[in-house]
Amino acid sequence: MTYLNLIWHFHQPWYITPDSEILNLSTITFRVLYNYYPMAKIIEDSGVRLGCNFTVPLLLQIQKIADGQIVDGFQQVLATDTANDISKIKIFCEELPDRVKNKNTIFKNLLNRLYLEKISRQELSDLKTWMHLCCFHPLMEKYYPEIEELKKKGVGFSEKDREILIAIEKEVFSKVISLYKKLSDEGQIEISITPGYHPILPLIYDIKIATQTRTSLRPPDIEFSYPEDVKAHIEKGFEVAENIFGKKPIGIWPAEGSISSQVLDVFCDFNIRWLGADEQILFGSQAQEKDPGSFLYTWKDSFFIFFRNHEFSDRIGFIYQSWNEKEAAADIIRRIENWSGDQQKMLTIILDGENPWEWYVDEGSVFLKEFYKLALTSENIRMITPARMGNLDFKKVSLDSIPPGSWMGLHFDNWIGSEDANRIWNILADARKTVKQHNVRLEMNERMKQLVMMAESSDFFWWMSVPASKSVKIRFYTLFQTIISEIYREMGLEIPAQVMEAWIPEPEIQKPARYINPVIDGKVTDFFEWSGSAEVSIEKLWTTFQPFDMSLKKLFFGYNRTNLYIRIDIMEKMFSQVVVEGKKNIVILSGSGENGFISENMAFDKCIEIAVPIEKFTDDDEVNFAIEIKTQDTEIRIPPAGFFSFVKKSFEDDWII
Repeated sequence: MTYLNLIWHFHQPWYITPDSEILNLSTITFRVLYNYYPMAKIIEDSGVRLGCNFTVPLLLQIQKIADGQIVDGFQQVLATDTANDISKIKIFCEELPDRVKNKNTIFKNLLNRLYLEKISRQELSDLKTWMHLCCFHPLMEKYYPEIEELKKKGVGFSEKDREILIAIEKEVFSKVISLYKKLSDEGQIEISITPGYHPILPLIYDIKIATQTRTSLRPPDIEFSYPEDVKAHIEKGFEVAENIFGKKPIGIWPAEGSISSQVLDVFCDFNIRWLGADEQILFGSQAQEKDPGSFLYTWKDSFFIFFRNHEFSDRIGFIYQSWNEKEAAADIIRRIENWSGDQQKMLTIILDGENPWEWYVDEGSVFLKEFYKLALTSENIRMITPARMGNLDFKKVSLDSIPPGSWMGLHFDNWIGSEDANRIWNILADARKTVKQHNVRLEMNERMKQLVMMAESSDFFWWMSVPASKSVKIRFYTLFQTIISEIYREMGLEIPAQVMEAWIPEPEIQKPARYINPVIDGKVTDFFEWSGSAEVSIEKLWTTFQPFDMSLKKLFFGYNRTNLYIRIDIMEKMFSQVVVEGKKNIVILSGSGENGFISENMAFDKCIEIAVPIEKFTDDDEVNFAIEIKTQDTEIRIPPAGFFSFVKKSFEDDWII
């Protein structure tokens, strides 16, 4: 008999910049429609017992979208048609998994027409609709037959069709968390939590723990040790879970299964019943007994540690992707039955409940239902929730020392040690030290505590460590940079230059070719006025976190012997202040953007035109500047990281005749 302790881990980072109420990202909506809701429905229909682990940022973002506290830009694009739609659609579609997009010929053809700039207004409406239709897992058609009807229609979608999708998405968001709560209240699932904003807890406790691992990399030689932050993340996890689900979880899956002896000691103060970790950590320990299938392990007799079976977890996550799904389900059931033989054994499987299914032949729908059915009907398998695992009659072994590590092994190489990850660890360390000095006599206020925890998220360090596209790395660094900047603003301090620098080489920006002498009147007076300036397509400076609603098109900049000139082409007259920022100075130029205005160095009418003495921005012959445009609701920095930079040259004065 095998007691099967299966835990699905649901994880999304916090994607929203501080103080923003807009989520310009398709990921949360996609995962709710494609993963979280259909997985809960399959669990409900099958009657299995298992564990579901959530991260705090995921729960908060779902809840805030459902309650209307956050505007989901991806959902909003269905409801409105704006001049910015093409930019939005390109970015939203880039975020959607390729395997999901490529399964529909109509969707692919519409995308191709978009990129070829040969798309009609009706086709754009159809593309918006398909962009959302592809987010619905095929199983959703059972619960919402309107989805199947819309897919059959294929093209020519009306405003009413889009309204149907909007209504379904809103309904699913309103139901998804309550469905998991219902399953928990009925005892079918056990809900556990990952502390706070998904930090690598051992590195937050003391970054020097990284040097005690089996790493081949060189962690940064810095001071970063904040046990109090570890406690804050744990407290945040319990607080959010209790507020949302109505009861405090008794189980923990630490971010990435990362633990150390020091961190486990901290958990002793929180009255948990169990914690999950990877079996590689047990195998690397000094324990006399190293068989998680035959022994119940506790940490200093305080709480259970369930050690994840690496092979079985990764088999579901990675091996079965190309298999026939019924055969895959039968294979893993057979392996689980053979694994225990004629003995009583325990098997813990913990893995990502999101990413595998888009790679499966039938998107996981056949595998999951067949897996659950076979497990429930097997005479040699009993599915069990984690807390009940601790009630089984197995010999207990108390541990008091373990090596630090994660689900990836006895190291933290995917979060520290590479050049890029070390760089942001240095930035974080400086910011955290400054916070501690600033608050030496006072406790951190709640806003500062949240900002610090956000900045400690493992996702930033992951994307700086693993191979990924340039756009993905830029998007996560930009979010990290924004959070760190807000920490310094909260303290009333100047943001250090290293924080504002771009993490990777800035996009190739055209350089000014000659002197220009534009008239600052908020209009393009003639064709030659900005000839020779550098031209920047603003939308290409962003990826996922592009602030769509600023309605900016292009930026031009150039100079002469006395002034730096900047022009911003706009689609809508919506701004309250413009800040032109240099590395050494900040020059604020402001005015009401509603009715237009002209001043000595700034004008706003058909476009924004600015003239600033160039000496304010030069460091020797290098000119560095950035721009912030503010509205009543938000602000945007151009470029999102670093500065526009060029070396000032002495051109012959140009005269256009």
